[in-house]
Amino acid sequence: MAQAIEQHIDQLVQTLQSEGILDEQFEQLMSLQDETNPNFVAEVVQLYFEDSARKIDKIEQMLSTSSPDFEELDQLVHQFKGSSASLGAQMLAQLCIQLRACCQVYNVQGCLTLAHQIRQAYDLLHNKLELYMQLETQRKQCLTA
Repeated sequence: MAQAIEQHIDQLVQTLQSEGILDEQFEQLMSLQDETNPNFVAEVVQLYFEDSARKIDKIEQMLSTSSPDFEELDQLVHQFKGSSASLGAQMLAQLCIQLRACCQVYNVQGCLTLAHQIRQAYDLLHNKLELYMQLETQRKQCLTA
């Protein structure tokens, strides 16, 4: 049973990579998880979700004003890009690069469009990694049963 769940996890990660949602960095994180730290990936993912949700809310809030502070927005998006890249969230990191480019030329409409795409990509990643974490929990339960 645990082996079937591991195959499902591997297939999920491969699919997310082939779709450009994740990159090999996520596999690097997976390789750091072992018996001494069995919840490593789940903890990293949970921290990422908490931090990212706040950042996306702040990005949307900043863009809802009549004259956004593009320098502050650029710094926030730069931080989000870094945390996304560290997790292996390739699609989000790429969208952040594009959003930063719009910030640097004060393109409000481009920023709004990209902020919307970031929200959608984040929701997609969140749903897919929730499935990953559920499978990981099931796998651990099979190993301890």
